[in-house]
Amino acid sequence: MLRLAAFAILFCGTFDAASVPCNPPDMLLGKFCAAVKDNDVNDDGRVDGTDMGTDLLNYNFDDDPCIVEEWEVVSRWTCRYGYSKEYGAFMYKQFDVNQNGRVTAGDFVTLNFTNADFLMAQYTRFKNAYCGDPKNRQSPVDKIQCDEVDKLKTADIKCT
Repeated sequence: MLRLAAFAILFCGTFDAASVPCNPPDMLLGKFCAAVKDNDVNDDGRVDGTDMGTDLLNYNFDDDPCIVEEWEVVSRWTCRYGYSKEYGAFMYKQFDVNQNGRVTAGDFVTLNFTNADFLMAQYTRFKNAYCGDPKNRQSPVDKIQCDEVDKLKTADIKCT
């Protein structure tokens, strides 16, 4: 964890997340695969707490790398992945694993998925937990993306 903290300090001193252009994947499967790529930071085939803690640096739009605010998650999920603002707010609540009202790297310390399981979690969460609630199908972006996820089959969920 100390190495992660040192990396965060060095990285944040030279990285401006707000300067990253928005260029999200067009299709949902591309969004799911981008999340896997972004979150397997060390490219070892697993997404774990250290990877997630490092990826949180990409959410630092206010020069506070220790706490991620809701607007930062919404900004990242709309810009990087092309989801709705509503889904970004939904994800903020998911990120606050310990439910203390703050998102930090500590929320992810016990996370440990294979990339295939992490990919499937992206699909399942969006399809069931988010689009499964009719109130989450109201924004124009959500209408399109929830219709798209309804057409996907589990066998379709793979990155090439």
